Amino acid sequence: MIKYKVYNNNLKEWDDFIDSSINGTIFHKQKFLEYHIERQFSHHSLMFYKKNVLIAVFPASIREKTLISHPGASFGGIIYRKISLSDLLDILELIEEYAKNKKCENIEIVPPPTIYNNGDESLIYALKWKQYTEREQYFSSIIGIQNDINKQINEIIRNKSRSQKYYDNIMMKNNLELLWTNNFDEFYPILRKNKERYNAQPTHTLEELNKINDLLPHAIKLLVIKKDGIAIGGNMIFIAKPNLGIIFYNMINYDYSDIQISTIQILESIKWGKDNKIKYLDFGISHEAGTKHPLIPKISLIKFKEEFGGYGSLRFLFHKPI
Repeated sequence: MIKYKVYNNNLKEWDDFIDSSINGTIFHKQKFLEYHIERQFSHHSLMFYKKNVLIAVFPASIREKTLISHPGASFGGIIYRKISLSDLLDILELIEEYAKNKKCENIEIVPPPTIYNNGDESLIYALKWKQYTEREQYFSSIIGIQNDINKQINEIIRNKSRSQKYYDNIMMKNNLELLWTNNFDEFYPILRKNKERYNAQPTHTLEELNKINDLLPHAIKLLVIKKDGIAIGGNMIFIAKPNLGIIFYNMINYDYSDIQISTIQILESIKWGKDNKIKYLDFGISHEAGTKHPLIPKISLIKFKEEFGGYGSLRFLFHKPI
């Protein structure tokens, strides 16, 4: 019989479990969920035990009578090690029981995409069997890091109808420098101006990025590109799992948009991925900002990602009224 308890500051037990799970990511760690400065979330995360052994966790919060997993992270869902479908179904029953006890009217879950699950889609099946519906789906792009990295880079350059010499000349003529540094202060103004072009705000404040870096010092990698010593672009990667990174922000100063900064940053990030045993880079979702329909694909951005070998992956938001 499976029993549960509400998370109550037993951070080490929780975060250690995430590290040893099949589908857990940095976004499921309580240490990560604590980074929010301007937004605070109520704690309704659940821990599930079978014969006194922790077998699954469910990061969650309640907002407007909806139990959400999790509003403060890219992904939520039931995180587990090896688990049976029967146990997953029982855990979903307990989650619904908890939501009803808290007088919630809905449950929303964004589980990790398949690429984060080692191919295990048991949770998706369990959600559909328990009559959760796909309220939203998001199209993301995945870059697989190949064994022959030189061949991969050359293929990308050919996809762009360029040559290695073309990019080498850009670097030399413009006195460009590539630096891996977690100096968010020089990167953040570029990020903010990029978002302002679409009447949007960055997902994270500067203070939050610095706090995440303090809480999880190996979780973020920031590549900054400089011209004559001044930052003109940056590519920020979250290390979601030891072998998987998310390109969260790939930003440029648009005064220099004609010198291929964005492409150079991604090429360098792919090389970095190979050097650091990353198997996949999640290139993020590609939807038109500011439209009535949130899921309209941004074809130009998707094409840009496809030129790097990016292929499609779906993220789902599952919903169930209770």
